[in-house]
Amino acid sequence: MHHIEPTGPTHLSPAPWRGWPVIAAALLAGFGLTACGGGGGGGGATDTAPPALGLVRVTVQDAYGTTVPDATLQGPNGSSVTDAHGVALVLMPAPDSTADVSLARATFVDTTLKLTSTTGSVNTVAVTLARATAPAGGSMRSRSGVAPTLDAAGNQLSFEIELVVVQGNSQPVETLTAGDFVLRACTPEAATVRNGRADCIRGAGSADVDTAYSPGTPAPASLVLVPGLPARPYAAALLLDQSGSIADTDPTHARLYSSKAFIDGLGADDYTVLAAFAGGPAATLPTNPLTVYGSFQSQTGARAHFATLDGLASRLGGNTPLYDSIDALRRQVTDDSTLPVGMARAVLVFTDGADTTCSDTEACRGVRERTIQGARQAQVRLFTIGLAKGIDVATLGELADRTGGAFLYADTAAQFLALYGSVGKLMSLSLPTYRLRWTVQAAAGASFRPGDTLLGKVQVSAAGSRFEVPFIVAIP
Repeated sequence: MHHIEPTGPTHLSPAPWRGWPVIAAALLAGFGLTACGGGGGGGGATDTAPPALGLVRVTVQDAYGTTVPDATLQGPNGSSVTDAHGVALVLMPAPDSTADVSLARATFVDTTLKLTSTTGSVNTVAVTLARATAPAGGSMRSRSGVAPTLDAAGNQLSFEIELVVVQGNSQPVETLTAGDFVLRACTPEAATVRNGRADCIRGAGSADVDTAYSPGTPAPASLVLVPGLPARPYAAALLLDQSGSIADTDPTHARLYSSKAFIDGLGADDYTVLAAFAGGPAATLPTNPLTVYGSFQSQTGARAHFATLDGLASRLGGNTPLYDSIDALRRQVTDDSTLPVGMARAVLVFTDGADTTCSDTEACRGVRERTIQGARQAQVRLFTIGLAKGIDVATLGELADRTGGAFLYADTAAQFLALYGSVGKLMSLSLPTYRLRWTVQAAAGASFRPGDTLLGKVQVSAAGSRFEVPFIVAIP
């Protein structure tokens, strides 16, 4: 989907056509165009002949008017790439001509433009490029009150979880059956174990021994569609990871675009505040490790954060002080006396990794427990969104699970956009979920231990796609 808005021609000063190849080259360089193949001259042209080419200046932006750099336009006479301001110059077949030009950028929807050039001027066109979206899901603790159970030998574990499933447009999918959910068997990977992380079972103590398990049946033993409750107002603090690694995991700033969509989706009685975190000497935020931009605002006031979000695109660098940042923001959420009394409060955390400031696994475990207990005591739910395969599923899942929030996982930016658009309904408890039940068997010679945490993945088939939703289960 795209919208084209012509903004009028830019007229060129009259000048002799002698030496037009030099003039054309200067124009192309000035607009950052790299022309490939095709050339601009007609057969038999000399340096005294008029140029057989036309020029169109294209500005590419997203739905919120933020310019899109590094988009490729492929025209009849070569390709060009938008600069830091979202601008590129397209070389047309003739001074007066119309041609189809393809426009592509990773994480956006490819499209085709019909451009027209005019003799003696550079026509200017503004194009709105749509972000790509894809079905996705998240997990949360079952609200049925039924706790996980172990058999007498500790070899079998039965549990319930609730899954969120949304289409690319963030609307819930409510027509799935048991056959659309497949629980994956789990086998620890050697590389993960060496890095002190778990794939299948995370132990309660320092002596972690990750073990394999398999489901009794891949499909769930039971499935219940839990309808959403009547929506209730909430106050949510958005906490964005601005550490250096984000430049690789979110190069097109999907988190910033999604934050705008989240703000636009606020209800009349909802509130939000924007915050960002990064630590260490390489951090570029105004306040290290946490910067909070203003106070809680309603939807109308929160739109003032759009300019701040655009500015965060260039404020990347530093490490990931995840727990300290959550704690500091949670205290602000708790202490804010401007919010209505009794309003549900939450912190929505986006990150692409785990806390990098803990000295070791055991130290991280203790700090994480402090963060969870602080949120529980303050009745602030934590909602976590992880982007990319390198995230610590166990950590993000536990932060959400034990505080009454939800863990949302995006393997791609397209899934990330769909999840961010649905999280407001999750916070207000108005989003339908699937309650699923499975039994898993520990590997031969192994057993499940009280206090351990089961890590798992469910493959979901929905809206014409297949994707995985990670989850955790705390073993009582």
